Order: sequence, then structure tokens, then C-alpha cells
Amino acid sequence: MELKKLSASLVTRIIILGNVLLFNLPTSSIEAQVCGTTLEKAPEIDQVAWQAFRNRWATQRNLQKVSIGITIHIVQEVAGASNIDVNQLYNELDAVNSFFTSSGLEFFFCGSPRTIHGAKSIYTYDEAADLLNGIYHVPNTINIFYLDEIGNHELNNFACGISTFPFNSTPESRFIIMQKGCSTNGATLAHEIGHFFGLLHTHETAVGRELVNGSNCESAGDRICDTPADPNLSLTGLNGCTYQALFTDPAGDVYRPDPSNIMSYAPAACQRRFTKEQSMSMNFWYESELSYLLTSCDHYPDYAIYSDQQNLTIGSGQTLDLEAIFEKNGNAPDQKVVVVFILDSPANPIPFTIYRDTVVFDGEIGQFIQHFEIPIPLAISTGQYMLTILLDPDGTILERDKRNNIYVLNLTIDNSGYADITIFPNPASEYLRVFLRDKQLSGQVYFDISDLLGRQYTSTKNFKSREEIFVELDLHALRYGPYILTITFEKINKTESFLFIKE
Repeated sequence: MELKKLSASLVTRIIILGNVLLFNLPTSSIEAQVCGTTLEKAPEIDQVAWQAFRNRWATQRNLQKVSIGITIHIVQEVAGASNIDVNQLYNELDAVNSFFTSSGLEFFFCGSPRTIHGAKSIYTYDEAADLLNGIYHVPNTINIFYLDEIGNHELNNFACGISTFPFNSTPESRFIIMQKGCSTNGATLAHEIGHFFGLLHTHETAVGRELVNGSNCESAGDRICDTPADPNLSLTGLNGCTYQALFTDPAGDVYRPDPSNIMSYAPAACQRRFTKEQSMSMNFWYESELSYLLTSCDHYPDYAIYSDQQNLTIGSGQTLDLEAIFEKNGNAPDQKVVVVFILDSPANPIPFTIYRDTVVFDGEIGQFIQHFEIPIPLAISTGQYMLTILLDPDGTILERDKRNNIYVLNLTIDNSGYADITIFPNPASEYLRVFLRDKQLSGQVYFDISDLLGRQYTSTKNFKSREEIFVELDLHALRYGPYILTITFEKINKTESFLFIKE
């Protein structure tokens, strides 16, 4: 049975999208992530150099690791917080390195991820080459641009990644584009880096269809003999990560592809390895075309923050005295770095910044301690919170690693020291604060300020649920002297009065 003859039980529907055929197959097949990298012409290889490298590779005893620098660019249509988590990128890099373990190649971020603001949300490959790599390319590194979408007439916006090959490009024109939504497993990025280092798809047909018996494995398919012939696993044949179809090659032999191969079109969950000959090929292209790539980026500094304080307790409206420890590694001049303090809780997943400051890293000092006086907002009620300290929140400073720019403390807000109805400070100069706790005192609450003769000056209305609240009353319009605050709870017709001094 030839590949083009599809079993009726296997394929019930064909959808034609541009030039892409999507077959109605088991879910695991359709989940394969589409690579937009295409081979336009057969790679030209110096056969003398290739054979000499193969001989050296076969006789070497120890494979020495080569570290290679990657520059990450996050492309943002709207300025502001990135819509891809930086920790996610580092986790993906760790996954990529696990796939490359046996290859002798490993990768690191050459400086922290950069952000390109005010760009588009979707790029074709040619647009990315001109408008992104052509402008932002960092020499001597693998430049990877993370996009919201990769658009292409043939791919119909389905591409997860596209890479250049080393044999049909120049150093300054080489780059990779990745769709942010596909950057969750490491396999997709490892696949594109495989292309960057000269690997073809295991189902490649541009140089001829590889036969199952391997007789043309050096000249057809992916030109690698320890990867079995592959009918293209994005189209058919997979049940989970097991190939079960009976499609045959032009010689009539049944395909037995390897869904675990990184360069196949199996779902990312199935991909986990490169073969020995794929590793050899990548190392050949590294030596012959890509040896200019940086193996160290220690010229970037690295800033870190942490604290010996882990669990803190304070009341709403008070000021938190926090001691933070800052470290700088590497050579760098004096550097001002923004630090923000962000509060959030399991009950309220939307964090918000409660304090912002600047720290100065002295070019000569590696570590220093700084105290911060952080006002805790009145609106924060009793409960458990997380206080996050974040260095360089906008990602404007290039560092070796951004993961050590964050420190999280446990913060307990405890308002038990306040009576059910408390006013403070007293005397007060600009604002008078009122704390209300009693669950029975819910509904509309009126706050009236009058002088000792009963003349009313201000009246404020607020609503109290069954939870505790703080109310801040503005005293700027009052003259100095004694006043009476009357609090009326409409629902239960209750009144409380307090004498305070405006100073």
C-alpha cells in the first residue's frame, strides 16, 4: 500500500487548507506541532571534510561538551508585561539541554531575554528576517525570536517554529522564530535548533524518498542512516506514540518510523532523542560553519536579591521594615536598578505593586544590605499573603540570569490589635483612619465630622460587607482643634461617637 492510498477506516475526512492537508486522524496525530522549516535545495557538503570528521568522530573516546550562547528576543505588540513567562523560557532551555545530552552540545542564554516593544503580533518568515533579525540580531549567538504567531500563506498560521540551515545561510542571516504558545515542552525548540545545526526532517523528500531497506539512506530522506525511513508522522499512523499503520515505501516495504526522534513530526510528547549519527552531523556543522558561536557570556553582570526574613506579620495601614540582601557578580559599572514589592494572595490571584524604589549596585561591591520602609495599604484585610520582591521588573537590564531577580516572602496581615471600631492616629493632621471589624456592623455606614458646637463640616458614606474595612477621612479642610466623629450604621440604627484632635 502506497502512502497516497489512505485506508477508509483510518481517514474519514480531509480538510484542505491552502497547501496543507489535515487528515481526520486520532487526536495524538493532529497534536503534532508543525515546523515551518523547508528545504529548498539539497545541501552541498565538502565530502573530504565530512569523511575526515566521521573518522575522527568514530575513534574519539570522550565527547567534550561545547556550550553555545543563545540570545532570546520576546516580541511584544503591546508595551508592558511580557505575555510569556521568563521562568518558562529557562525551563524550556533546561528541557532542550536534556534532549541534547548525548550530542555534546549544550546551550545557555547569553544575557537575559530581551523584549522588543511595539512590534506586530504576527510575522511571516521573510518579515521576521527583515524586521526582526535584520535589526536586532546579536552577533555570534543563536538568535531566537518568540512571536505571538507565525504567519505564512502555505502554513496558514499553523507553524510553531522556523529555522535557517547552516548550509544555505550566512552568520548574520541565521535565526530561529518560535510561536509562544508552542514553547511549553522543549521538544519544539530542540527540533528547530536541530535544523539550525543542519538536521533535516526524518521524513524529508526534497532530496528523494528514503527507502525502508536503507539502501539510499546516505543520499535520500534526511541523509542519515540510523534514522529509519519516515512517511511523515503528522499525517497518519500514530496511536499515542506508537506507529501502527501499514503504509509502504515505493519498493513495497512497510514503514517503521521512530516517533521518539526529535526531528520527526510526531507529537512533542513523543519526541525525546537524537540518534548518534544526528549528533555527529550537528557537530560537523558546528565545526565547519557555526564555530563562531560564543561559548561564554561572562561579560554580562548578574544581579540577585534575597532576604533572611521569610515570614513576616504586620497590621494593615502600618509600615513594614524589610531587610533585603543584594548581590552582584561579574564586572560592571555602578548600576541603578528598579525594585518593586508586589502583594498577592491565594484568594486574590491578581497581584498589585505596593511599593517601588531604586537600588544602586556599586561596581566595586559584590554584596550589600538595604532596608526598606514599605507602607502596607489600608485596604488589605486580615489574611495570608505573598510579598514578592522583584528586581528590574521591566527587564531593561541585560544579565546572565533573571531567575535570581525575585524573592518571595510569606506575609501575614493581622488586625487583631485593632478594636472592633478604632480611629487613628489621634491627634491627626491630614487623614483620620477608621477601622471596622464587627460582622454585625454591615450595610451603609455614615461618617460625619462636626465641631463641639454641633456644626457639621464633612459627611462621607461607605458600604461595609461582613468583612473588616478601613476608611480614610480627609481632614485638609478642617481648622486646628477638637472635633467629633459620628459613625452611623444604617442597617441596625446604631451610632458611635469619637473625640479627636486636628493638629
